[in-house]
Amino acid sequence: MRIKEAAIHEFASRGFYSTKVSDIVSRSKLTQPAFYIYFSSKDAIFDELVNDFRLKLNELIGSLRLSSEVKKEDLTLTLTKSIEILFDFFAENENLTRIGLILAHDAEQYKEKIIELLAVNLKYEQKAGYFRSNLSMDIIAVCIYGMIENLIISHLLTKKSTSKMLANEVVSLIMKGL
Repeated sequence: MRIKEAAIHEFASRGFYSTKVSDIVSRSKLTQPAFYIYFSSKDAIFDELVNDFRLKLNELIGSLRLSSEVKKEDLTLTLTKSIEILFDFFAENENLTRIGLILAHDAEQYKEKIIELLAVNLKYEQKAGYFRSNLSMDIIAVCIYGMIENLIISHLLTKKSTSKMLANEVVSLIMKGL
């Protein structure tokens, strides 16, 4: 939908407060009355964009949980591919990533939700024997999220590194240490 694409661009480049409905309709080449047929306000379209992005991200995180059939010798490669898929999602949805993870009014609370989802996956994988039982997966989830979020902002969105490069570095650090 042209209105959503225009809104994504405007919010990501200007921020929520600096974006006006007139900016969105101008970019979409529609009229303000057309905008209001679909959305009741700037807040409504912003919230829909955030919710759509987060729904997809939540589903992706759930789908990346390791199955119990992964062989121990394939663990590093499987983890690397999973994290690369995650980075690819952020890279392919660059503007929505800015909106959903950084600009959203409740970004800090949502980060806690992502960390909880990661912890659930990690605890499952720990019980499956992939990770040491003496580690707190709640703490590990915070560490992993912190790395990923900072790498998204500093390297992925700035195009300093590719998803593959970042995934290799993250997994190498996690699995092999310094």
